[in-house]
Amino acid sequence: MEICFISGIEDLKAFKTPSIILIFIYFIPINPLWHLGFVSSMIPRISIPNFITNEILKMNMGSLLTLGMYLILFILYAFLIFVPFYMIYSQTSFIESCKLSIKTMLHQRKIWLLFIGIFLGYYVLETYVFPHYFLNVSDFNFYFLRYFVLSSTFRMRTILFIGFSILWVLVEIGFIFFQIKSVKDLEVNCSFEKTYLFHKIDVKTRIKHHKIAVSIVSLCSLGAFIFFYFNQEPLLHLPYAIGHRGDISQVENSLEAILAADANGADFAEIDIQMTKDRVLVLCHDTNLKRLTGQDIDLKDCTLEELKEFTIQDHYGHQAKIPTLEEAIQTAKNSPNQIGLLIEFKPLDGDQEETIHQTIELIEKYDFADRAMFMSMDAQSVEMLAREREDWWIGYCAFGNLGRIQIRLNDPFIPDFIAIEESAINTQLLEDARNNVLPVYVWSVDDIDAVQDYLNMGISGIIGDASDQVAYSVQKFKSQVNTDDEHYKTTCPGFPQLTEDEYGYIQCAR
Repeated sequence: MEICFISGIEDLKAFKTPSIILIFIYFIPINPLWHLGFVSSMIPRISIPNFITNEILKMNMGSLLTLGMYLILFILYAFLIFVPFYMIYSQTSFIESCKLSIKTMLHQRKIWLLFIGIFLGYYVLETYVFPHYFLNVSDFNFYFLRYFVLSSTFRMRTILFIGFSILWVLVEIGFIFFQIKSVKDLEVNCSFEKTYLFHKIDVKTRIKHHKIAVSIVSLCSLGAFIFFYFNQEPLLHLPYAIGHRGDISQVENSLEAILAADANGADFAEIDIQMTKDRVLVLCHDTNLKRLTGQDIDLKDCTLEELKEFTIQDHYGHQAKIPTLEEAIQTAKNSPNQIGLLIEFKPLDGDQEETIHQTIELIEKYDFADRAMFMSMDAQSVEMLAREREDWWIGYCAFGNLGRIQIRLNDPFIPDFIAIEESAINTQLLEDARNNVLPVYVWSVDDIDAVQDYLNMGISGIIGDASDQVAYSVQKFKSQVNTDDEHYKTTCPGFPQLTEDEYGYIQCAR
C-alpha cells in the first residue's frame, strides 16, 4: 500500500461536515493526542485527572468504578482507532469513518492484542519504572531553558522524557505501520500538490558586510537575555504541609481528621464549609450526603440537629459526626501541635454574604486569624472576605488550565495565593506566579517523590490526603533548602507581612 503526505488544507476537506462537534469530542477528550503532547497519538495513554479519580476512590466500590471508567475509555478509543486513517487518507466523513473503524476492529484480533500489550507496557513504565518524571506539554514554554539550567530535578525529568519519547515514537511508528498493513479497504486519496516556494536569502554575504555591528548587537542581546532570563524571583515563603480535608486516616472533614493531621505534623488542615437549613456553618465537601451517609439528602435541607443524627463514614470503616466550623476552630486551637486551618468556602447562591460574616465572627471570637487561611472557587466569596478583612491570608482555588497569570494593582481582588489541581501545574504558571509574588499550593498530592518534585520546582504548599507523607516531605525539603534572600522573600513565622510602605515584606533573622 502506498502512503502519502498531506499537502495542504484541501486534503482536510473531510472535516467540513455537520458532524464537526462529534469530531471535536473525538479528537480532544477521546483521542490521546490531548494527553501525549508532542508524541504521535495513534496509540493510547488514557489519563483521567487525579481530582476526579481521587473523589471516586473515596466512595464505596470506588476502585471498581475507576477501573470501569478506564475500561470504557479504552474500548471506546480502540474501536475508533482507525477514524483518522479513513478521514484523512480516504476523505470520508466522521460518521462514516466511525462505522468503518468499528467494522475493521471487529475482525482485528492481532490489533487488539498488540493494542492491549502496548497500553499495559506504557502503564508499567510510567507507573513503576519512571514515576513522576515525565514533563507536560505546558512545560515546553519560554522558561524551559531556565528550569533546565537551574533545577537538577527538571533536568532529570527532561532527559528521561526525551529518552522515553524516542522509544515511544519508535513503538508508535511500528504500530501505525502494522495498522496500515492490516486495513484492506483503505483507499488512499491524497494529493501531492506543491503548496509553497522557498525564497533563498544569502545570510552569510549580508553578515560579512556588517561584522562589527552584528557582533556588538549579538553580544549585547545575549548578555541582556542571560541577565534577565536567569534572574529568577525568590519565592515568598517556606512551603506549607496541608492535610486535605484533615487526614485520610479518619473520615474527611471531621474533628478526628483535623487532630490526625496535627499529630502527623501538618501545618494546616484543609476543610470545606457549607451552611445548613438553619444557617449554621458545618464541615462538608459534598452538597448531598449520600456518599458519606448513604442517605440521598441535600445538606441545605437539613438543620444542624438533623445532621448530628447522621453518622458519616468512609470506605475504610472509620466513623464520625459532621462538626460545625466553630467546633473545628476550637479543636485546631487546642490541638497539641497548634495546627492551622485552610478554610474553603463552598456556598450555594445567596449564601455568600452570611457565610463570610459568620466566618469572620467565629475567627475573631477565638482569635484564630493568625492560623487560618481562606480560599474558594467562588470568586464572590473571597473578594467579599478580602474587602472585610484585607490583612487575612486569602486566595483562589482552581482546577484546569489558568492560562497566563497577570495581576494588576487596580484589580478588585489581589489574592495572597492560588491553590491549583496538580494536572494544571507547569513552569509557565510557576514563573508567572513568582513574578507576581504569588505562592502556589497544589492539590491533592500524596506520593513522597511527587511532593519532592513539586517542592523543587517552586511549589509553596502541598495539599494531600496522607498528611504524614506530605509533612515528612516538606520537613525534609526545609532541612535541605537555602533560606537566603535569593530563595525566599521572608522566612518569618506565620503569614508573610508587608512592610509599612508595602514595597517589601518584613524579614526575620534566620
